[in-house]
Amino acid sequence: MPTETSTRFSSGYGVCEITLNRPSKLNALNLNMIRCLHGALDQLDAKAGKVGCLIMSGAGSKAFCAGGDVQMIREEGLAGGSLPADFFYEEYGVMFRLATLLERTGCCQVSLCDGITMGGGVGLSTHGPFRIVTEKTRFAMPEMAIGLFPDVGATYLLSRLKAGGNVGRFMAMTGTTLAAWDALRAGVGTHFVPSSRIPKLRVALGSRFKAKLIGEDALRLCEDTIREVAASAEPSGADCLLIDENIEVIERCFSAPSVEEIIARLKTDGSDFAVVTLQKMFQSCSPTSCKVALRAMHEAAQMSIGPVLQMEYRLSQRFTTRPQPLSDFFEGIRAVLVEKDRRQNWKPSWDALDEITDEKVAFFFSPLEPEHTRGELPVNDLWDFSESRRAPFPEVQLKAKL
Repeated sequence: MPTETSTRFSSGYGVCEITLNRPSKLNALNLNMIRCLHGALDQLDAKAGKVGCLIMSGAGSKAFCAGGDVQMIREEGLAGGSLPADFFYEEYGVMFRLATLLERTGCCQVSLCDGITMGGGVGLSTHGPFRIVTEKTRFAMPEMAIGLFPDVGATYLLSRLKAGGNVGRFMAMTGTTLAAWDALRAGVGTHFVPSSRIPKLRVALGSRFKAKLIGEDALRLCEDTIREVAASAEPSGADCLLIDENIEVIERCFSAPSVEEIIARLKTDGSDFAVVTLQKMFQSCSPTSCKVALRAMHEAAQMSIGPVLQMEYRLSQRFTTRPQPLSDFFEGIRAVLVEKDRRQNWKPSWDALDEITDEKVAFFFSPLEPEHTRGELPVNDLWDFSESRRAPFPEVQLKAKL
């Protein structure tokens, strides 16, 4: 496998490691990496009942994973290629396999979020029981700024945060970046380990696990090892966002049943935090994405992970395979990643929020057309995406000029 466009997989006695190995791109996911991840998980599934710990990390010193290659998805979506359908279908398969890993195999995932962890990186890291954050962690679902929505199972995660579902709504609808202290307060991170001790944690986990130490025993061993290596270290409390005062504002405002009411409450609140939040939403967030995200969060709170990913797959196709005015995705990627002027021309704009009707939002959630190239994602909670069961992947039809 090419070094810069793949993952590394290694396995020892009772522990294995998957390393995202595209450091020059901050380990951002492309389709080849996703297929490599499926291959690594196939090997792990073959060791079910024998391996109790999966360590997932990112190569280099800057990022766990900065997201997915959404610029290429935009180009292919505009050109009519199959990449938007194939990328998300296969990516969400990885997320489901990780989310059900402990249940299926007895193996618990330890994610080392030592650096930028955004978008697809959130999906890869947060569906397991141990999410390690360091002083280098920068955690976000920034999809509002590119006219997308918080996907990769993030609607499931954010609707169930330790800090509460309204904090999840705030994160989903603003794309706010969290450092370690805030990530722990929200519940997207579970433990703090200084970056300098991450190599020690790897060694400790690798040396203490043995074959067939799985399930509850594996969970206890991971917990004890992480706490021992962390040695009561705590993240910096400077410049924290999710302090009690701000969470009170979030609870008052983001508990509203509609985007219109959330905006109204933020305006009425008038606190510095509310003003900054409003400015961020108006300056960089797609109003259509906000409305879709709010409904998706509400729906996901009542679902298990399989149906959530099916819902998110429908949303991904509505956003990435249809040009404006039905989707802001193409404009968002242009403004943030192509021309980089950050002057998104959303249609409809915030001044025309009433044009984004409930009926228009409902379209994003509607079943896929029968002629869709990949069809619906399966809905059962024990969806088997292993190589022996999944449908053969067609060759991706790339139509944009590369």
